[in-house]
Amino acid sequence: RGEVRVVSGQAAGLMRDAAAFLTACARRLSVGELLAPLCELLHDPSAARLACEAWVALFPQLWRTLTASEQLAHYKPLLSTLQRPAHNKTAGHSPNVVQAWLAALCACSPAPRLPAATLRSLAARHNAWHLAMPLLQQSLALAPTEPAWYDALASLHSALGDRDGHAAVWKQRALHAETRRALALEQYGAWQAAQDAYAECMSRWQAGEMTLVNTPQPELALWEEGIVRSAKALNQWELLSEYAKAWPGSQPALLMECAWKSADWERLRDLFRRCDMRSQAALKMLQTYAAIHDGKLAEAEGRCNEGIQIALAQWCSLPPVSLSSHTHLLQMFQQFQELQESAQMLLELNTAQRNNQVPDLNSILVTWRERLPNVWEELPAWNDLVSWRNHMFSHINNVLGRLAGSENPALATKGYRELLWTVVRFAHVARRQNLPQACVSIIAKVQTVTAGVAGEQLHDAFSKLREQARSCLQMPQYLKQGLQALLQADVQFMATPQRAELFATKGELLLALADASGGLSAGDEEAVSQAFATAVSLHAEMPRGWLLWALFYDRAYRTLLAGNGGSAMQVDAAAPPPTSGGAASPGGTAPAMAERALT
Repeated sequence: RGEVRVVSGQAAGLMRDAAAFLTACARRLSVGELLAPLCELLHDPSAARLACEAWVALFPQLWRTLTASEQLAHYKPLLSTLQRPAHNKTAGHSPNVVQAWLAALCACSPAPRLPAATLRSLAARHNAWHLAMPLLQQSLALAPTEPAWYDALASLHSALGDRDGHAAVWKQRALHAETRRALALEQYGAWQAAQDAYAECMSRWQAGEMTLVNTPQPELALWEEGIVRSAKALNQWELLSEYAKAWPGSQPALLMECAWKSADWERLRDLFRRCDMRSQAALKMLQTYAAIHDGKLAEAEGRCNEGIQIALAQWCSLPPVSLSSHTHLLQMFQQFQELQESAQMLLELNTAQRNNQVPDLNSILVTWRERLPNVWEELPAWNDLVSWRNHMFSHINNVLGRLAGSENPALATKGYRELLWTVVRFAHVARRQNLPQACVSIIAKVQTVTAGVAGEQLHDAFSKLREQARSCLQMPQYLKQGLQALLQADVQFMATPQRAELFATKGELLLALADASGGLSAGDEEAVSQAFATAVSLHAEMPRGWLLWALFYDRAYRTLLAGNGGSAMQVDAAAPPPTSGGAASPGGTAPAMAERALT
């Protein structure tokens, strides 16, 4: 603040000595002698980040002093330096040599244009995603017609799980508006609509339509990949299996995945022998599946450990921030954990068979119930987990069926009960994600497994029936099937609240079926009202049943009033005012709010 402080005593002496030292250095020392301590510091193993920052600050200034011909002459040596195999030793470090080079090149003006394939490889191997992408984008801006830059950028976004970034690249590159529309549907999670859009593009191209006949090969491959992604998200593994079998040479990884999910272990082993695939964590997981199925627990443990190491190395090559790129690996780690627990269960089952004792599997089975994916995670993550658990539950049921005998029937169905609970939970997630067709197909598969088991022995039979009926409510073409399933269900073993909820769902199905047929008749009104009345009479403490019944009569009242010449304003005016205990909500009318609450 402009104040002058006088330094005296010992402090003044130190200041004079420091000033004399700096003056002497300025007179005697050269630049090399001044930089020698800095070089010694930069070579210290603990100063890697300082060395990187110094290089990034120095190299662009040196590059700027070169002429264009000199810069061109240094291009090949620079490319050779970046591709040295010795850099792989420090690929797991941060910062590493490749990161320092790419950061320095990003700061150069103009930046050298490295090959797209080289940048893509360096980004994935040396955790340089944030450095390679700007270089690719700069090159793309200078040469927007070269497909190599689009391919590299789309590949990096896809490897990071960045669906929006991948779609943005393709929307800039796509030749047809139909492709951009399908990508937008996929971004919004409308998988069925996206699959239909991709399939329509493919069909029109195969038919030789003039607007699509000149589609580039990369865009055709995008349509094909989009159909496969949509089929996985919709749980259409039968369709994927047929597709993979039709083109076995081009889709070996997909064929392996379909083989183990359909329990075709012979085909899976044959694919292991015939297909020479790069060692990946997913491949090690499939080999672990096959080894556990064959009872080769020692081999399974080795494959599992190898897969975990590969997955950990892949984790280290990803950006440090939490992105969707880590989600797939987290799901994979959970699968490896459950494979280890599966091997432990097999050991206990084998011991129990030798000693003719009942195995203690409760701790693992309870853990499996509590450790499930999040409800918002897409169906492929659920399907991978549920498919393997179903294999294990079937094996558990076979062993326990032999050990239980006729004196302990509950033990014999333990595997069925766990399988039903898990699959019903899977179906519930599919329905909540607005995928009713997938929910119905999941329920249909579990019905074939539990067909010979009495309903009273399967405590989750009510949940299965509820998910099936509520999925049919979302699909007008399945309303009759949902109503038929409720009418044929044996509800005697169910609790009273469960029977009440099924009657309320029956009323919803009858009402939706009448609306789809052109309107409510007198008989339809009686049937719907009787279903809701039965629900609330069975279980009076059922808010959903009361609300559905009230909404039905509110609708009938409004229809009657409108038929007598009343307007919508008169209908609203005739409605009773809110009670003192509640206030009108700004979110909309009461029927609209109730409809949102019931979904």
